[in-house]
Amino acid sequence: MVNLIGIAVVGTGYWGKNHVRNYKTLLIEKKIDYLKICDIDDNRAKQMAEDYSLEYTCDLNDIINDDKITGVVVVTPSDNHYELAKILLENGKDVFVEKPLTLNSDEAMDLVKIAKNNEKILMVGHIFRYHPIVDDLKKRIDLGEFGKINIIYTFRFAFGVPRTDIGVDFDLAVHDLDVACYLLNYDFPKSLIADCVSFHQNDVIEMANISLEFPNRARGYMMETWDVPVYDKKRELVIIGTEKSAIADYLNPNEYKIFDTKIKKTKINGKEILEIDEKTINKIILEYKEPLKEEILDFINSLKNRNKPLADGMVGYRTIKMCEAVVQSANENKRIYF
Repeated sequence: MVNLIGIAVVGTGYWGKNHVRNYKTLLIEKKIDYLKICDIDDNRAKQMAEDYSLEYTCDLNDIINDDKITGVVVVTPSDNHYELAKILLENGKDVFVEKPLTLNSDEAMDLVKIAKNNEKILMVGHIFRYHPIVDDLKKRIDLGEFGKINIIYTFRFAFGVPRTDIGVDFDLAVHDLDVACYLLNYDFPKSLIADCVSFHQNDVIEMANISLEFPNRARGYMMETWDVPVYDKKRELVIIGTEKSAIADYLNPNEYKIFDTKIKKTKINGKEILEIDEKTINKIILEYKEPLKEEILDFINSLKNRNKPLADGMVGYRTIKMCEAVVQSANENKRIYF
């Protein structure tokens, strides 16, 4: 068990700022013992260090050679996740990498092996595993409250300038692919087929329509795009079970609805017919918890107790394998089997 926890956040861009904010709060609460930030942009790092009264550096070697730092949070552009995580793991640091873990599954598996060989924690930022709604749904599904899950629908719509480094497969679908497998307790779906489109850039996927088939015959249907101006932002999850169903808006994290409604079979004059058994709609109110903070607390707990985090390196690897299958399916116009 590790007694002192020192954290370095590498990367202070949009999402890095959120990590620094949370870790600073945990430093004040004495849940970590030390915090330092690192960024190649000296002006940005210096400004954030001043804002949060922290030490900063622009040299990764300062992080590697600082014995007070036990865990490093990598919040940099996706294309250097592998290089940074590899260096840090090989130099004795536990590492949290924002999603996607890497941009290909071979590099992801390499990081998993390096972490194992060096007895280090490798965690990936699959933040929706820590969302209060997903957490509550997971518990209810595992208890059998929903019966057999038949369908999972997810919608991630937004309107903005498309990214140039990664497409919606690695940016948006990565969350929904992971959540669907997590809720249904599968490492992979049985198969998937995808239709992907690029409207503005030929080499970046800007819309993905993905269909999953699971071993228990459940289906997952996902739509991911940056190119829908009719919504400000849409982040929706729908669960259809044989006993109950649910709809959740990820943007409203402390409540969702459960529908106690289903299709039932009855016999009339010896003939089996289907009809709707409609009962109640229940609004579930949850305690508000910031998903990022819950994710960070899991990382800290893993550092202290040397236990596997909920979103470990293998979770990151499997999700990247699915993202690669999305691209392969779209390019070859066929269903990909796992």
